[in-house]
Amino acid sequence: MTSEAMTRPQEIEYRLGGAPAALGGAQDCVFQVHYGRADFVDVSTSPARMGIAMQSDGCPVDLVENWYGDSSAEKSTGSILDGQLHYIELGNEILYFGELGRFEDVEASSYQSYNAILDSLQQKGFHTLVRSWNFIPQINHSPDGAIEIYQQFCKGRALAFDARGIDEFQLPAATGIGSYATAITGYLIASKRAGYLHVENPLQSPAYKYPPKFGPKSPSFARGTLHLESDPGRGRGTRFFLSGTASIRGAETMWPGDVRRQLNTLMENIRYLISDENPQLAQQGPAMNLADFDHFKVYFRHAKDYDIIRRLLLEDWQIPAEKLHFMNVDICRSDLLVELEGCINDTGPVEA
Repeated sequence: MTSEAMTRPQEIEYRLGGAPAALGGAQDCVFQVHYGRADFVDVSTSPARMGIAMQSDGCPVDLVENWYGDSSAEKSTGSILDGQLHYIELGNEILYFGELGRFEDVEASSYQSYNAILDSLQQKGFHTLVRSWNFIPQINHSPDGAIEIYQQFCKGRALAFDARGIDEFQLPAATGIGSYATAITGYLIASKRAGYLHVENPLQSPAYKYPPKFGPKSPSFARGTLHLESDPGRGRGTRFFLSGTASIRGAETMWPGDVRRQLNTLMENIRYLISDENPQLAQQGPAMNLADFDHFKVYFRHAKDYDIIRRLLLEDWQIPAEKLHFMNVDICRSDLLVELEGCINDTGPVEA
C-alpha cells in the first residue's frame, strides 16, 4: 500500500463539552492519542499522551487525535487501579485512559478495569457515560476453544455495567476494534451534564439485544451519542459521536465476503441513523448529514481492500479525502470487512 494519503502525518480533534463564550471560548489540548507503531502512556507531558499500535505491515499509520477542554476549568489528574488507568478531570467532563484488560484473563481483567472506572465516576459525581474506545488485539481469536477475545471482553464490561446498575438507556457510543497492542487498551469520556441522548438505529437491532450466538453477554453500547446543547452561551464542543458502524442489519452481518456491498450497507446505516427518518432524532432540530462529519476513522480487515474502500468513499459517498483516516486491523466479527466511526464538532467560539 503506497498511497501518499496513508503516510502523511494527520490530526483530528474532539471537544470536551464547550468553553463559555463569555470567557472567549478558549480551549486547551489536554490529551492526545497517537495511532501508529507503539502502545504507551505518558502522563508526564502536557498534554498527556497515549499511544495505540494500529499499524500493520502493509498500512502505515501516523494519526494524532487531540482532545480539547475548557481552559478556564479547574483541571486535576490522577490514577486508579494501581496506576493501570489514569484520568484527566476538567470541570464537567472527565477522561479515563490506559489498560482495560489482559490476555491472561480477559473477562475478569476487563470487569476489574470497567468496575474501577465506574466506581471512580460514581465517587466524583460523573453520571453520564458519553463515549468509549476499546482496542483489542487478537479480537477474533478463541484461546483454547473458548469464546472469542472480543466476546470475553464484552462479558466482563457488561458484568461491570450490570453491577453498577447501568441500564440499556445509559450505554454510550463506543468502538470495539482490533489493534496490535500487547494488552486491551482504550479510553472513556464521561460528563456531569445530563444533556446527552444515546441513539439507536431502527435498521439495526440494539447491540445490547444481540442473540446469544454472538456471545454470552451482548456488546454494551449505543449506535451514537448526541449532545443536546442546553446552554447556547457555551462554545464549541463535540455534538455527535458515531459508534463503530458495520454492515449489520437487524443483528446479522450482511454480504459476507463482499467489501463493496458491506461498505455501502454501513454507509446507508450511518445516513439513516443521523437523519430525521430516525424517530429519536426527528425532534432534535435540523437533521445531520454525512457532510457534517469532521472526520471518519475507517477500519478495514484486508490490505487488498484499501483501494476499493477509499474509492467508494471518495466517489460514491462524496467524503473528502482529508476527512478519511484508515487503519488495517481486525474487526469485532470475523465476517466483517470494514467499519467506520466519526464525530461532528459544533462550530462556535474557540481558541486552540
